[in-house]
Amino acid sequence: MKRFLTGCTILLILYVVAYDLKIGTLPQAQPVNAEIQKSKKNNTYKRYEAGPGDTLISVVEKINPEGGYTISSMIKDFTELNPGVNPENIQSGKTYKFPLYKKAER
Repeated sequence: MKRFLTGCTILLILYVVAYDLKIGTLPQAQPVNAEIQKSKKNNTYKRYEAGPGDTLISVVEKINPEGGYTISSMIKDFTELNPGVNPENIQSGKTYKFPLYKKAER
């Protein structure tokens, strides 16, 4: 029984190390392209190279710290800016257009 638990522990450690090396678990600083552009539909956006662990929500929160958006508006605007790209399948290392929002006025 001791050998079995030791073997399982070693396999778990190897899996965690391989996962960390392949995908990464620590956030890495990605330079955000400061070039702000407007699309044909007057949507202001910023080009951003996705990094490991980036999601649509995490990137939009990084480049829009003031808020002024909802999840449904993020998905809609991202899909308009990146036709044919599923917002749930953002790939690390690829550059996408992410919407910029003005702070919601109350």
